[in-house]
Amino acid sequence: MLLLPFLFSPPAVAQKVTRSDQMIASDPGVQIFVREFKPKKRSRKPPLLLIHGGGSGAIASFDLPIPGGSLAEDLALQGQHVFIMDARGWETSTRPDYDTMKRFVIAGSSLEVSHDIDAVVDFIREKTGAKQITLFGWATGGQWAGYYACTYPSRVAGLIMLNSLYNEKAPWPFSRAFQSPFDTSQFNYASVPVLRRADKAQLLESWNRSIPDSVKDHWRDPVIADLYARTAVGFYPDSVLSVPGGYRAEAFYTAEGKGQWHAKDLHVPVLYIRGSNDNWSRQQDLLALQLRLVNSPRKQFMTIPGGSHHLFLDRPEKGRDALIQAIVDFNQKKK
Repeated sequence: MLLLPFLFSPPAVAQKVTRSDQMIASDPGVQIFVREFKPKKRSRKPPLLLIHGGGSGAIASFDLPIPGGSLAEDLALQGQHVFIMDARGWETSTRPDYDTMKRFVIAGSSLEVSHDIDAVVDFIREKTGAKQITLFGWATGGQWAGYYACTYPSRVAGLIMLNSLYNEKAPWPFSRAFQSPFDTSQFNYASVPVLRRADKAQLLESWNRSIPDSVKDHWRDPVIADLYARTAVGFYPDSVLSVPGGYRAEAFYTAEGKGQWHAKDLHVPVLYIRGSNDNWSRQQDLLALQLRLVNSPRKQFMTIPGGSHHLFLDRPEKGRDALIQAIVDFNQKKK
């Protein structure tokens, strides 16, 4: 895979935030990319692990080398000790040799990605001495992080979900694209490829749909949008993103109320954030979590007016600053 040369920070930034990269072992044959963002002053808060969604990987999502393009760096500048990771098959992480001709293959399932998260959590715990890690997951990343937090609560200091689906049967705009024509309650394994492929324009579609055309440039910097899309596809041959597509089947069933985990099984603090213009998650997800997080010791819910699916890349005044402040306020040292 190709690692783009412009993905490394300028020296001026490195004086305030120290970056370091690592490849660590997950399942046999799977190597996971991790990038650390160490603040100048040692943080006393739980380390924060950012997990990308089903489209772009960690660097494209969370560390673009442009002002307003690196959520990870800006959180580190706020005193957070931050890590980002690529799930198997994204950017420079390796992926298993999935049989793309076989039906019913869920490539990059929540179970598989939980192994990747666990490997990274082990790495962070050993490196920092922290017993627990705060997980931040965007969209599908929130689904994966929720699954992991249900499975390994003793390792999780808190769970932050941004624009993520929850296990609630409610209308979802993507259902029609994924449902079987013979049984609309079933995922269409026959027609939806095992790997998800997308070019630069296709990657921008979900962001475009989140923002009305008449105000698009007011919501996002077009330079950041272009860099995001170029970076996201730049790790793959012919500049076409090709990643495990199993998250689509899991998302389909999650939107049908047949998801991989239940809120009652979360015993960790939870912050759920949603941009009001997001087209992946639904208002019903937020409401369902409010009702069903019965065992979470601390739960917070936030809707950012006008926030898009790519809220962390929106302009500061259009929700990005509010998102950063919410994360910083939530991820505090335990008393």
